[in-house]
Amino acid sequence: MSIYNANPNYFNLLTVTYIFQLETDYCNSLPYNPVNQICCNGTIQTRSSAHTACCGQDLYITTTQACCGGNTTLELKEDLSCCGSKSFNRMTHCCCFKNNTLEVNHKDEKCCPTPPKEAELKSPEYISCSGINYKRESGLTQCCGKNLYSLSDVNVLCCNGILHLNVPEQSECVGGLIYTQKQLKMSCGSQIYDHHKQRCCSGDLYNTTKAECCGNLLLEHNSNKICCSSSTHAMLHNTKPNHFCCGHYYYNASLWSCCAEHLKPTPSHNSFHPEYRLKPLTDLIPDICHKTVLFGKVESVVLQNNQRHIVVRVIVKVSGISEGPLLYVILDHCSSPALENGMTYLWETNNNNNNREYKPLSIPVEVTTDIHMFFTACNLNLMKALSVNTCSQMLRIQGGFSYQGNF
Repeated sequence: MSIYNANPNYFNLLTVTYIFQLETDYCNSLPYNPVNQICCNGTIQTRSSAHTACCGQDLYITTTQACCGGNTTLELKEDLSCCGSKSFNRMTHCCCFKNNTLEVNHKDEKCCPTPPKEAELKSPEYISCSGINYKRESGLTQCCGKNLYSLSDVNVLCCNGILHLNVPEQSECVGGLIYTQKQLKMSCGSQIYDHHKQRCCSGDLYNTTKAECCGNLLLEHNSNKICCSSSTHAMLHNTKPNHFCCGHYYYNASLWSCCAEHLKPTPSHNSFHPEYRLKPLTDLIPDICHKTVLFGKVESVVLQNNQRHIVVRVIVKVSGISEGPLLYVILDHCSSPALENGMTYLWETNNNNNNREYKPLSIPVEVTTDIHMFFTACNLNLMKALSVNTCSQMLRIQGGFSYQGNF
């Protein structure tokens, strides 16, 4: 694949291969997609069912078979269980731990309990960053995503789990963006850029007409890759026939179905594929700046007739929207992104045949810093927007002023 890295004046095409970052897991150092494949003893095999599991080197179906001792499969029957590599009837026998081995005994015999699991030991000399273990150099050693850094490092800043190097002094991370002292310009790695013309993806500048950001990777438009994302993860996958995104998973429709970003091990010809994906607020700017939007908090969700009925509390309105403090939103359940109670999202409003429709656009936002960042990046008047909101609670945010928002 290709990515675009640039200074503020021109773009250079750089060829970068993300072989080991396209899938979600590894098998014997090879990447694979655990939704459609399975790793058994270091060998990648294709799933025949969503219920496929490993039994040693072999595959078995967990709904119809059992695996005993990690290498023996047997037909799954009522009251039949495993005891090591042997099977037994739970109604007549029991499995006992004797002489460091598992034995099948008659139910009348007194069985010994299984030994307790050894407690996991954690050494203060080491630190784990996203599953990667590092030796802690000092008490200032910190994690930033999967990377390690020290609070005493100069010109280094951790922002939303991404470690940025060579940033200008006195830079700050606010709402996922790095601000320099000038405040009107933003920093991407060691470069200052205009967010109206360029975007930043994990320290690389790119042109939105040629690429997009997928988590911390750049995806070239019209490539053979697809970005699947949820509110917590974003993954790049190689496109394949009859495969679709379900949150950050890329699934085979012959094995799975998807509803509201949740995989179900029951393939369906009537499966609804998500119409779009929620994006980080920073990825929506500046395109969203001049659209009719609002920040709304999900208060409650009820499912009825395959539709989600959502009560949304308006936190901040933009562009003079005339809604009240509470909105009643109806979304198609399966084809719409998953939303969490109590979380605040950026919503777009549109008029359809004189009916106002609402569409969530962003992953959950942080109410104070993200809203402040949105108005700053879009050159909008936050105080003017707040003046039209119904007041219910005082809130203090960066900048030395207060406002009343709906929470």
